[in-house]
Amino acid sequence: MINNYLECQIKENFPYTPTVEQEIALKLLSKFLLSFLKDEVFILRGYAGTGKTSLIGALVKAMDKIQQKSILLAPTGRAAKVFSTYAKHPAYTIHKKIYRQRTTSDETINFSINDNLHTHTLFIVDEASMVSNKELLDSIFGTRRLLDDLIHFVYSGEGCRLLLIV
Repeated sequence: MINNYLECQIKENFPYTPTVEQEIALKLLSKFLLSFLKDEVFILRGYAGTGKTSLIGALVKAMDKIQQKSILLAPTGRAAKVFSTYAKHPAYTIHKKIYRQRTTSDETINFSINDNLHTHTLFIVDEASMVSNKELLDSIFGTRRLLDDLIHFVYSGEGCRLLLIV
């Protein structure tokens, strides 16, 4: 029943009639959001122009309407700006959200993983295929593995979920 309500809210905010594939994605997404499985990740895949961004825009509007929190993230500033424009909701770079600057006693600057103070929040990452988990030895960020850091950050928050768009 709640699942149907969420689906209806997303459809209501969808800019056009969903295709069969979009209907399936919508149902699976609703099921994921209402699932109580811990540390579950939803991956939304599709070619360019298949309506992934439209679906996420509708999801964000539906979540706002039912007073559920969502945070939009992207790997680059440009991708965050485009994502924000399409979703009509603020978006941030992953680095800005998950890291905080630290200055050591020898004046060296590095960034550690921030505390996730968000509760019951859906973190939505657009262009997730650009997020690497390759260790960057000269990186000054966290564990030097962006994907590991992102997952650690999200799931350290109470009741937080992760949706990746690739």
